[in-house]
Amino acid sequence: MKYFTSDLHLHHPFVAALRGYTKPEYAHLTAAGLREYARTNRWKLADMVDWQRHDRTILDNINATVGEDDELYVLGDLSTGGRASLTAALHTLEGLRVPRANRHLILGNHEDLHAGYSQMRQLLDVFATIDASGATVIGGLNVLLSHFQFRKHFEQPAPQGLSTNACDPQYAQYAFVDNGFSWLLHGHTHSTDPFEFSNPHELNIGVDAWGLRPVSEEQVLWHFADAERLISFPPQPHSTLKRHR
Repeated sequence: MKYFTSDLHLHHPFVAALRGYTKPEYAHLTAAGLREYARTNRWKLADMVDWQRHDRTILDNINATVGEDDELYVLGDLSTGGRASLTAALHTLEGLRVPRANRHLILGNHEDLHAGYSQMRQLLDVFATIDASGATVIGGLNVLLSHFQFRKHFEQPAPQGLSTNACDPQYAQYAFVDNGFSWLLHGHTHSTDPFEFSNPHELNIGVDAWGLRPVSEEQVLWHFADAERLISFPPQPHSTLKRHR
């Protein structure tokens, strides 16, 4: 079975705060407020967030789902992107149950897309393959793999609920062009809606849309089929039909 995930952001206290892992004594603050409070008082944000529990949760969720004979595809953003954060994130990922030979990484904007030898050596110690983008077959469909959504979305206003850099034009050059019939798995936006762009051929498999859990190829196929049906035949206002995650 193939599994897909993205935007783990291990050893990344601010993202952990956004996901609700602020320590109880600071829970009244938003993530942005927490960061400003830390800056004003010259405290370390990492001391105000239980990012270790965040990281354990993500690792435990993957290990509870992805077995030793499965394939795991991570579509970028393992950490903050800094050297210390990346080293710590890779150390955490050494605890994955799925063997290195079955791990595949697509680079995100928090990895260096033009990384030198030292970073690539680090990544290759944990992942069998590393690419800027890729493709795989799921249920007979040729599915594109990218950290980024289709390129056209970088030219349009961002939907609500996305990260501040979700549609930053500087990343458009790394995104696939939507030809109208390709299928795409992506991350990057931190949306809680796996179809934030209302495109039935484009599925966000980032952890924020899936309860911090990886997505199976069966779920991918079901959501692609269900999204096409809902968009082709939208439910009436009185309908109770909903997407399932």
